[in-house]
Amino acid sequence: MTSTPSVRRPSEPSVAPGHRTSGAGGAGGATSGNPGPGASSEGTLVTGDADIRPLESRTALGARETATTLLGRWWPPLTAATAAALTVAGGGDNGELVFLLFTLPVMYLGIAVLDRPGTSWLMVVSVTALHFLLEAAGLTPWPVVLGMGVLLVVLGLVRGPLRRPGVFALQTPALALFGGAGLLTLVVPPEAAVAVVAVGLLAHAAWDTVHWWTRKVISRSLAEWCMVYDTAVGAAILVVLLVRAF
Repeated sequence: MTSTPSVRRPSEPSVAPGHRTSGAGGAGGATSGNPGPGASSEGTLVTGDADIRPLESRTALGARETATTLLGRWWPPLTAATAAALTVAGGGDNGELVFLLFTLPVMYLGIAVLDRPGTSWLMVVSVTALHFLLEAAGLTPWPVVLGMGVLLVVLGLVRGPLRRPGVFALQTPALALFGGAGLLTLVVPPEAAVAVVAVGLLAHAAWDTVHWWTRKVISRSLAEWCMVYDTAVGAAILVVLLVRAF
């Protein structure tokens, strides 16, 4: 009996663990260890949304940061412009703003005597609240407010802040100027009183500019706020008066 010769099969190529060949002809030219375009390292496709979402998040975050920065920097003029518009729309040309000619210089005097610009807004709230509380109690506010201003002048001269040259020393003449304008409105006809208020507010806007430029006495935010408010309201009142005249 003759033996049948054994047939040797060609050995199959070995594949290293963890690797697998690609499809026919090596389509895509990549193994699982080298993912082709559009595939992640886990072999899953990366869709367009996955690429876009982080960019959208970064854009939204950047927009929020920009808005926060703008509001943080520009809130004084923005809120002042809004308040001025509401004042004019509510009839700010009828003489009710006379109290500002009494209260504004007293506010600045109080801040100067304390020599703490950080108390600027607290002083504004305090003096304004005092005025309206006196008014609500049936009292005439301006004698009390001006009297407080005189006491602040004495205190400031004794303590020393109002003896400093420049803006500090000018707080006393400012009280006399604006307080005197307020007293003038009490003795002139109503139309003239409104005009005095308008000119007084524009003059106070110039005084605010001095504080803003020198960075002394009051906070910069208060200087910016008052500059915008006083200018807008004073100018609007003058325009209304001119329209009425013609």
